Amino acid sequence: MGMKDLIETAKRDETVYISDAQNVFNNLNDKSLIYLVMDLIETGQSRQYSFYLPEAAGDETLIKDFFYGKIYNIVSSLGGRKLTVYYDTNNRQAEKLVSKIESIFGIKETRKKRKGYGRGINVADRLNEALYGGRFSVETKDIGQRPEFTQNEERKVKTSKYIDTVDSLCGLMCGIDIGGTDIKIAVSKEDNIVCFKEYDWFPASYTRVDDILGPVTELIKLVRIKATYDSMGGNEMMHKLLEIALGKHAGLEDIKRCVSFGESLYKNRIAMLDGIGMCFPDVVVRNKIVGGEVSKLKGVRENSSLDFEKGFKRLSDFDLILKQQCSKDGVVKITNDGPMAAYTAAVELAYGEGVERIKAGVFAHTLGTELGTGWVDEKGEIPEIPLEVYNYVVDLGSYKQRKYECDDLRSVKNFNTDVPGTVQKYTSQYGVFRLAIKYFKKERPDLYNEMFEKGFIVARDGGLYVPTKPVDMRKAFLEFVMSLPDREKCPVCERIFREIGEYLAVIWIETENILTPLTKERVLFGRLVKNRTCFKLMKEGAEKIAPGMMLSVANEDMANTPLMKQLQMHPDYTVAQFAQAVGAIYFAQSARL
Repeated sequence: MGMKDLIETAKRDETVYISDAQNVFNNLNDKSLIYLVMDLIETGQSRQYSFYLPEAAGDETLIKDFFYGKIYNIVSSLGGRKLTVYYDTNNRQAEKLVSKIESIFGIKETRKKRKGYGRGINVADRLNEALYGGRFSVETKDIGQRPEFTQNEERKVKTSKYIDTVDSLCGLMCGIDIGGTDIKIAVSKEDNIVCFKEYDWFPASYTRVDDILGPVTELIKLVRIKATYDSMGGNEMMHKLLEIALGKHAGLEDIKRCVSFGESLYKNRIAMLDGIGMCFPDVVVRNKIVGGEVSKLKGVRENSSLDFEKGFKRLSDFDLILKQQCSKDGVVKITNDGPMAAYTAAVELAYGEGVERIKAGVFAHTLGTELGTGWVDEKGEIPEIPLEVYNYVVDLGSYKQRKYECDDLRSVKNFNTDVPGTVQKYTSQYGVFRLAIKYFKKERPDLYNEMFEKGFIVARDGGLYVPTKPVDMRKAFLEFVMSLPDREKCPVCERIFREIGEYLAVIWIETENILTPLTKERVLFGRLVKNRTCFKLMKEGAEKIAPGMMLSVANEDMANTPLMKQLQMHPDYTVAQFAQAVGAIYFAQSARL
């Protein structure tokens, strides 16, 4: 494959993987070196990267997207304090691109004015402010001034406390998994599950921070009432209200009604929690939510009548709100949904197979509304970095699909940033929706029409959308497409999930280059991998792009701890659904050791 092939592929509206473009550029005879040094949040630590650009101008769009995409992927991973770009100042192509970095990324703009790639800088700024103060900056220098490449610090493997965490579990504990489609809660007392609760919601449509804080708070109050009822008993009305509120289809009013009655019945005798573990779909560092640029906050961000930064500060202090639901010595521990997935996998693997199994760490992805990414390193620690892999630019092509506005199901533009070709529209449920529309329209018009007939897709104002009101069709739409490989035995249906596997492989290549984790395995959680056939197809697609990649799925086979085994035996819920909520209980317990 050469430069011409990349350009023709992009114009045919096909995917041009950023890893393929990098390989092509590296093999050109006339190329210009770009050398990057990212100073990390931790003082005195940095990472170095390098890649090549064509010396002569080619397809300006492809080269430009590659250059800014590589920088964007690094910033999205690390946050960092300062990026220094070293390049050949005599090369016109490189000079043209480097000179626009500050404007493209909005380095000197206010957060409110930043768009596109600049939204990643907002996260880096908030991370800097939360931990140390200051703002992210960029400096450019001639390639002749680049420092000598320094090796990473020695990677020391340390035995973790995963097994001690499981064996010491006691008290009333709550684990919360907050997603873009639903909230899942698991509650345990000593080493027994008290209850599970699933609550459907659509946070991206909410316009106030209280719309997000409120339901979570009410759900925690609900499970506290449930635990109190189990230990103290109650009347028939309490029993009936709990049965309704804990049901899968209960609305917020049902939950509030139950909580209100329970509070009037038990008053100050309501059980307090000894620990709350929560995964929240945003950047979380040291218990503080510091990102603010995820699609779940889109409605709040776009509410012009409110001061977003002021409202976000309240969300950032979610840990303090949760602490009010705990006993005096109770703990609250929050992380992103990706790291929670990695931590959950680490606990289950260590408890079932021994710590040797995870001595290289655990790297995990959650495939659901979007793609979450988590990493527990070889020291058993969650690195204090944004790790916003869902923002990675992986596709430099698909030119026709770039023309649709971001909310259109056919679009490859990121919901938050409008940047095209990012992971968000490739490995999540929206990737499944997009590929189904793209391939079924051409090759399986019967299935294309069926998606409309079943109400999964509606045409409106020239665009295609998945309805969320009066009934949210996202879960049903995903289940439909995931059932097709088994139902149809059709290459077109299989292609969707093989292609998602290819995207996962490109993500693997990028995370290998940027983060260099010791583990080569990626553990997958979420709705997209609960179907064994779909997962098998993903593995086939990944093998095509990255033969050395190992994919495993967090399902019933990974249930080793007492709580996870109880989930495994539950008649209504699966490990794939509630694993992170259970893992969050152990995550909270780890803070009590």
